[in-house]
Amino acid sequence: MGEPSPSSKLDDASEHVDSFQFRSSEFKLRPDQLAELHDPKSMAAFVNLFDDDPNNLYTFLGTDKSSGLSLADEDVTETERYKVYGDNRIPQRKPKSFLQLAWEAFQDRIMILLTVAAVISFALGLYETLGQPPEYDSEGKEITKVDWVEGVAIMIAVLVVILVGSANDYQKELQFSKLNNKKNDREVIVLRNGDEHLISIHDIMVGDVVVLQTGDVVPADCILVKGTCECDESALTGESQTIKKAAIDVSYSKYKQLSANDAAIDIGVRAAEKVPDPMLISGSKLLSGLGRAVITSVGVNSVNGRTLMSLKVENESTPLQERLDSLANSISVYGSVAALILFIVLFIRFLVNLKNGGHLDGMSPAQKGSRFMNIFIVAITVIVVAVPEGLPLAVTLALAFATTRMAKDGNLVRVLRACETMGSGTAVCSDKTGTLTENRMTVVKGFLGTTYFDETEETMEVAEPEDHIISKECSEATKKDLLVNISLNSTAFENKEEGEVKETNENPFHKPRKSLFPWSRNNRKERHSTANELIENASEPNAEPFIGSKTETALLSFARKHLGMQDLQSYREHPENLGVAEIVQIIPFESVRKWGGVVVKYDNGLHRFFIKGAAELILKRCKQMRTSDGRSASISEKDFESASRTITGLAADALRAISLAHRDFLNCQSWPPEDMQDSADPSLASPDRLFGDEVSFSALQNNSGGEQREDLVLDAIVGIQDPLRKGVKVAVEQCQKAGVTVRMVTGDNILTATAIAKNCSILQGGPNEDPDSSMEGPNFRKLTNKERRRIVPKLRVLARSSPEDKRILVETLKEMGDVVAVTGDGTNDAPALKLADVGFSMGISGTEVAREASDIILMTDDFSAIVNAIKWGRCVSTSIKKFIQFQLTVNITAVVLTFVSAVASAEETSVLTAVQLLWVNLIMDTLAALALATDKPDENILDRKPRGREAALITVSTWKMILGQSTLQLIVTFILHFAGKQIFFPHKADITGHEQQQLNAMTFNTFVWLQFFKLIVTRKLDEADGISNVRDRITASNLNFFQDLFRNYYFLAIILLIGGFQVLIMFVGGAAFSIAKQTGAMWATAVICGMLSLPVGVVIRIIPDEWVLKVFPSRLVKMILYVLGFKFLRKSGNKNEEEESLLDSNSDAKLVGSTAFERAKTEMMAFKEHVGLDNHHLNPFQAYKKWRHSSSSSAGSDTEESHYYIASATMVPTLVGGAVGGFSHITMKDGLPDKKAS
Repeated sequence: MGEPSPSSKLDDASEHVDSFQFRSSEFKLRPDQLAELHDPKSMAAFVNLFDDDPNNLYTFLGTDKSSGLSLADEDVTETERYKVYGDNRIPQRKPKSFLQLAWEAFQDRIMILLTVAAVISFALGLYETLGQPPEYDSEGKEITKVDWVEGVAIMIAVLVVILVGSANDYQKELQFSKLNNKKNDREVIVLRNGDEHLISIHDIMVGDVVVLQTGDVVPADCILVKGTCECDESALTGESQTIKKAAIDVSYSKYKQLSANDAAIDIGVRAAEKVPDPMLISGSKLLSGLGRAVITSVGVNSVNGRTLMSLKVENESTPLQERLDSLANSISVYGSVAALILFIVLFIRFLVNLKNGGHLDGMSPAQKGSRFMNIFIVAITVIVVAVPEGLPLAVTLALAFATTRMAKDGNLVRVLRACETMGSGTAVCSDKTGTLTENRMTVVKGFLGTTYFDETEETMEVAEPEDHIISKECSEATKKDLLVNISLNSTAFENKEEGEVKETNENPFHKPRKSLFPWSRNNRKERHSTANELIENASEPNAEPFIGSKTETALLSFARKHLGMQDLQSYREHPENLGVAEIVQIIPFESVRKWGGVVVKYDNGLHRFFIKGAAELILKRCKQMRTSDGRSASISEKDFESASRTITGLAADALRAISLAHRDFLNCQSWPPEDMQDSADPSLASPDRLFGDEVSFSALQNNSGGEQREDLVLDAIVGIQDPLRKGVKVAVEQCQKAGVTVRMVTGDNILTATAIAKNCSILQGGPNEDPDSSMEGPNFRKLTNKERRRIVPKLRVLARSSPEDKRILVETLKEMGDVVAVTGDGTNDAPALKLADVGFSMGISGTEVAREASDIILMTDDFSAIVNAIKWGRCVSTSIKKFIQFQLTVNITAVVLTFVSAVASAEETSVLTAVQLLWVNLIMDTLAALALATDKPDENILDRKPRGREAALITVSTWKMILGQSTLQLIVTFILHFAGKQIFFPHKADITGHEQQQLNAMTFNTFVWLQFFKLIVTRKLDEADGISNVRDRITASNLNFFQDLFRNYYFLAIILLIGGFQVLIMFVGGAAFSIAKQTGAMWATAVICGMLSLPVGVVIRIIPDEWVLKVFPSRLVKMILYVLGFKFLRKSGNKNEEEESLLDSNSDAKLVGSTAFERAKTEMMAFKEHVGLDNHHLNPFQAYKKWRHSSSSSAGSDTEESHYYIASATMVPTLVGGAVGGFSHITMKDGLPDKKAS
C-alpha cells in the first residue's frame, strides 16, 4: 500500500518528531520504523526491528504484557512517549472559512452576471452625472442626478445576499463538524498501571496494551500478544476472506521454523505452511475471539490513519436533497424562459423606440445605454428570483438542526439520509434487552444444583449472606464450580472507579474532556451538557461494580454476593486462586451460538469445560445434573420435565433464563482431544463439538446406569430480571398511533419475549391474539417466502432469533414495501443494520462493528429515542414542504408581476425594481429557509400516517394553497398597480413622476406584507389533509395559524427582522430602493391587503382536496405537467421503460420471492444494451422480460424455487456476453441504477 502525501502541516510535524526521536533517550524506535511492521505485514521486519527477540517488543516500547503502561500522575501530553509517537487522532481537515464560503457563493453565474450589469449601470450613471451637462426642471432648478445609485444598490444587495447565505453555510459547517467529532469517537479497554480502564480511542498511545473482544474495531495498528481472534480486513486490504490471528510468540516460533528452510517466507506468502499473522490493522473488525495487543502505531502513522488522510471526504447528498435539486432545476428553467421572453419583448420595444420619433430618440447615448442596462438587469433579476436556491439550503438547515437536536434526545446521526428516511418509516424491528428494558439485570430466582432461591421483590427477605439459603444448602463444590464458570467464562471486568469519582477525575489518562458518548464511562462529568445528563442518567457508571455485557455483570454481582468472589482480575491473571492450574481455551459468547464457554485444566490433569447460555438449549444437551450435596446424578424424565417447567416459569415471569453446566474430560492428556479438534485450527477444540448434540428423550429414559463422567452436567438454572424501561409502553403506543408497526426481535425464550411484549403493548394479549403474532426464529427460518409474506404482517414477536432471522425479516418487510428501521447491538447484526432503511445501533451495549454498520446510534439504548427520530424525520419533511409552499407562491407572483408590469410599461420598467426584487429574494430564500427549517415537531406530528418512501413533495393541499395565495397576491398587486391612480388620485387626469413613484412603492410594500403574512400561514401545514367533510376541517389546529407561534424563536426573530427592515426601507430607502414617501392611506392599504393572506388561507384550508380534484381532473393536470416539463422534446423512453421494469422491486417480489434472484437482479442492472447493436439477444433487459413473460404464462407449472434458477440461467450468460460485447455501464447509486445518468 503506497503512503499518501500528507499536508504540509503534517510534514512539519513529522520533521519535528523525527528530529526529536533521534535524541530520545527513552525510545529507540521511530514512528516510521514501527509503521513498517504493518505496511506490509511482515514478521521479517519484526525480527529485524526487535533484534530477533519478541520480548524486546515490550522493552523497546516501555510497556508490560500483563500490566500495560505505567503512568505517573502527570498529563500524558507532557510525556516523552506522547512527544515522540503522538496520540491516536487524525488531524481534521480545515473547514472552509467564512470568506471561502462567500467566494464560492459569488461564483454563481447569475450573481456574476448581475454584478457585471450593476457595475456597467453604475459606470453609465456616473458618466450621466459627471460627464454630462446639468439639466433643469420647468422651474429652472437643477435636477439632482442619482442614476449611479441603482448600480451601487444592486451591488450592495448582491453582497448582502451572498453574506447571509455564507453565514448560513458557515453555521451548517459548524453543526456538522460537531456531529462528525461525536460519531468518530469511541471507547476501548486498555491496561494501565495494572488495571483495566475505558478510555477514548483518541487517547491511546504507542505501548498501550489494548483488550479486544468480538465486535470491536481495532483502534490502532497493534500486535496480538495474547489470545486468538478472527478479523475482517476487507475494507483496508481488499482481502475478502477473514484472517485468523495468532499471538506474537506463536507467530515468531513458526516463522523461525519456516524461515530456516525458506528465507523468503513471511506473512501472506503462499506456501505449504503459512506464517501465523499477529498483526492487527487499525480499522479492521474482530469477528470472533478475544485477545490483548500492544499498540505500535497511532494516528497518522497507522495504516487506517494514512488511508483517511489520503481521502477527500465529500458531503453526502440525501435523497430529499436530490429531489429538491431536481425541483429547483425545473423551476429555474421556467424562470429562465420567462426572463428570456421578457428580455426579448423589452429589447424589441427598445429598438422600436430608438427610431426617429420614438420617445428615446432625443436621449443621449449614455441615457440610452442606461435604459438598455435597466432592461438587462430586470431580466437577470427575474432569473435570480426564479432560481430557488433556498430549496437545497432549506433541507440542509433542517437536517443540521434536526441532527443536532436529535443528539440531545439520544440519537447520534451517522448518516444524514437516515434522519429524513425515518419520517417515512412504517416498521421498527427492535431488540428487547436494553432497548425495551432497562438493561439493569439482576439474578433473582433459580436453582443452584437442587437448591431453590427466590429474591424477587415480592418474596425477598432481609437476610445476611451467611444466612441465605444458598449458603446453608448449596455445597461448596457446586459453588466453587459456579464461581469458576462465572468469573472465567466472561468478558466483563471490574469497574475500578466505582464510587471514586474524585480519583477518576484526577486520573491522568482520564483527562478532563467533554463526554461525547454513553460508553465513555470514566470521563469527567459535564454539568452543563444536556447530552451528558442524558448519558449519566442512562448509564450511571459509578454505580456499576462491573462493566460489560449486562447478563454477565448480573452473574458476576450474584457471584460476589453469594459465591464469595473476590478480586475478578486476580482470578483471571492467577487462576490458581480458584484451584485452576491453567486456562486452556476461551470461547466467547456469540449471538449465533447463544452460549459461551471456557476450558480449564486442574493440577491433577483434569480438563473441564464450563458453559453458560440459553437455558433450554443447554438443558437439552445435559445428561446429568448437580444435586445440593455436590454429586452428579443422571437426569430422569421427571427431572427433565421439572427443569423444563422451571425454565418456562422463569420465562413466564419475564425473566431471562440462563443455564450453567460443565463437562469433564478425564483421559485427556493434551488439549484438545483428537475427536474435538477444530478443522480450521487443530490447536483448539471445535465449539460445536464441545457443545454436542441434543439428547433424545429415549436416551434420557435409558440414562439410568452409573455416572457417565464425560456427559454435560447441569449445575444451575437462574432467572435474570430486566425491568421494562419507563415510558417504553407509551413510546410503543405512540408508534402504533403514528402508523408504525413495532416488532420485537430477541434471542430470549418465546414465553419471556411474549410476556415483555404484552407489558409494553407490542402484543395486546387476550383470547383474540393471533397465533401467528409470535414465533421462534428457527421456525421462521424454515418458512417459504410465500408463507413468510402471509405471516409477517401479523408477526409482532420473533423469539430465539439469530441475526440471520432478523436479516430475513427485514428483507421480507422491504420486499413488501415497508420502510424498515432495525435496532442491533451485536457484530452479527451488521447485515440487518446495513440492509434496513435505517439501522439503529446501541451506544452502551453495542459492538463497534454494529455501530459502524448503523445509520443512527441510540446513545442511551432507549426505545423512546426511536420515537424522537420518527418525529424529527417527519419534521424535516414537513419543514421542506412548508418552504416549498412559501417559495413557489413568491416565485409565481414575483415573476408574473414583473413580467406583466414591464411589458405593460411604456418605459420598459417593472413595478418591482432590481434592488426590490433582490430584497424579496433574500426574504423568500435565505430568511424563509431559516425560519421554516428550524421548527420543532408539533404535538400532532405522530397523528399522521407515514407517507411512504416515494411520497410526492407537493401534494394536492400544497398546490391548493400555492395557487390560491398566488391568485390573491396577483389580483391585489395588479389592482394597486394598474388602478392605483384612480383609487388614490381620482381627480387628476395625469399624475407627476413623484406620485407614480409613490404608487409603485406602495405596490412593492403591499407585495412584501403579503409575503410577511403568508409566512405565518405557511408555518402550519394542512392538519386536515385527507378529510373531505367541510365541518370536520373547521378545527383550531387546522385554522389557527398562530398556534405555538412562540415555540420557534428563530421564526419570531426572522418575522420581526423582515417587518423591521421593510419599515426601515420604506422610510429611508429613498433612491436606492426607488421609494417615495408613503401617505397614511397607502401604509394602511399595504398592511391591510397583506393581512388578506390570513382569511384567504382559512378559506383555502376549509375547501376539501376532493373539490380541487373535481375542478382540475388528473388527466388535465398530467397534460399541463407534460407540456410544462417539456417531455415532448425528450428522447423516447423505451429503454428507460425496460429499466423501470427491473427497478420495480415490488412487482418483482410478487413474481419471484427468492433472495438469490433479487441479488442476481441487482447485479444484472449494472449492464445495459450497447448503443451500436441492433439485435437484443444479449440485452439483459430483453432476456429478463422474455423470462418474465414465459414464467407468467406457465404459472403453476413450476415451483417457486425453480423460478430463480431459470432467472439465473438467463442472467449469467447475459452478463458474461454483455461484458465481452462491451456494453456501457449504468451509473450505480446506492446499489441501484441512477435513472438520471442513464
